[in-house]
Amino acid sequence: MISGIWTIAKKEGLHIRRDPRSIAMMFLLPLLMMMLYGYAINMDVKNVKIGVIDHDWSPESREVVSRFDGSEFFSVHRYYPSRDEVRKAIESGAIKGALIIPADFSVRIGRGKNPPIQAIIDGSDSNTGKIMQAGMQQILGSVVFGAGNLPVLFTVEPRVWYNPDMEGVNFIVPGLVAVFLMMIATILTSITIAREKETGTMTQLRLSPAGPAQIIIGKVLPYTFLAFMVGSLMLVFALLYYRVPFYGSPWLLAGLSIAFLLASLSIGLLASTVANSQQVAMAGGLLGTMLPSIILSGFIFPIRSMPQVLQWVSTVIPAKYFLEIIRGIMLKDIGIQYLLGQLFALLLFTLIVLAISTIRFRRQMRI
Repeated sequence: MISGIWTIAKKEGLHIRRDPRSIAMMFLLPLLMMMLYGYAINMDVKNVKIGVIDHDWSPESREVVSRFDGSEFFSVHRYYPSRDEVRKAIESGAIKGALIIPADFSVRIGRGKNPPIQAIIDGSDSNTGKIMQAGMQQILGSVVFGAGNLPVLFTVEPRVWYNPDMEGVNFIVPGLVAVFLMMIATILTSITIAREKETGTMTQLRLSPAGPAQIIIGKVLPYTFLAFMVGSLMLVFALLYYRVPFYGSPWLLAGLSIAFLLASLSIGLLASTVANSQQVAMAGGLLGTMLPSIILSGFIFPIRSMPQVLQWVSTVIPAKYFLEIIRGIMLKDIGIQYLLGQLFALLLFTLIVLAISTIRFRRQMRI
């Protein structure tokens, strides 16, 4: 079985080497697109989940929290007992920020003093962070305590985590790497089986001792390596050209990137088994990945702001999970314990799509 897979892999490697211009375009195209779109994309969000640490538990502190929970922009996710719990919640993506109310909050209000409230903001999403900071200041400025409707001013002490300068490029560029890598990976494999049909070499595959599963795996392997090299180049370009920070483990990102590449390559294989020509297969692969990965992955539009139906559809978009992986590792230095769900989703998607591609390819070999 291994020898059959290796033979098919070498055959695909020869096809790759015979078309150096296409390979050069595969490396240059994503870099050009990253340069064009790196600074041009902006996002809008709403219903941002925040946590609360209330050390006072007074009517005054509950009034402040209710203002946030009743606003259109914020929603209080839950109360937390400590800063460590807040940190874990932000690292896992459960909340985007938190309010910390001190124990002497109501006492200071009763004395007519300005009580401090600390606002913690997840700055890895710079667009959301900036809006959160402005929204928190606006809501706190509207809270009124004391006689005669004279407001007691709060001293807000913002702490921006993960992206202190809240640079938008630090959030956008990792997303561009995920979206463009998915498109390139899909294009690479979308022409493999379609090329066999177009050139009339399907008969040779039927007569080969390799089975359909071996042929599918053998065709995927060379393109996995090629797509991994393209992704590595894009990441290096992001680090050097845009100076995006990288706080996490490169080995963890590399390992999880392979799971994402396999999911993307499997989409191209499925398109290749459906289409009868390379052009149709490539067009189908692009349509099946480009628009969904840009619109429904959370790259431009926050998934939590989408209609429920589109949120369900987004669960079958591989780029959705890799966006969470690459942004979490690069900007937050999160570990594998927070990414097991994303890894499982990518592997499950790959197995299902490869199984469908193998079944379709087996039927075509019998014709």
